[in-house]
Amino acid sequence: MSPIGFIGVNVDDEKIIELKFIKQGKLKKSKKKICKELSKQLDFYFNKKLNKFSIPFKINSSIYQELVLKEVSKISYGNTLCYSDIADKLKSHPRPIGNACRNNPLQLLIPCHRVIGKNNIGGYSGEGVKDSGNLIFIKKVLLDLEKSISIV
Repeated sequence: MSPIGFIGVNVDDEKIIELKFIKQGKLKKSKKKICKELSKQLDFYFNKKLNKFSIPFKINSSIYQELVLKEVSKISYGNTLCYSDIADKLKSHPRPIGNACRNNPLQLLIPCHRVIGKNNIGGYSGEGVKDSGNLIFIKKVLLDLEKSISIV
């Protein structure tokens, strides 16, 4: 469990294929080397000692979603971009950018929490900004965590 809840992980061929915040989980420790490394990097991230993950992952998505997620991956630690900023770069529209982020299978590794609306925090993983659920809370905590310290 992370400081802000459970994180579910799926691995395939020593690559992370899914990393998501989940409401609850069954504790199943993996002996795979990549899971141990991911756990270490997550600890460093939550303790403000890591600003970029260096763990192998594989994206299984559409070509469009891959383009969006590659663009999102360029947003550096402590910074944000609006859905419309990414849409402009990809000559698209903000709504499909939001849909691609909503379906991001690699939360944190591909930092969709750094994508916000022009006038608000935006949604997170399918939960809308007006929702008062756990995922919007997680997005706020992640953004606050990243803005609270400059990692050297």
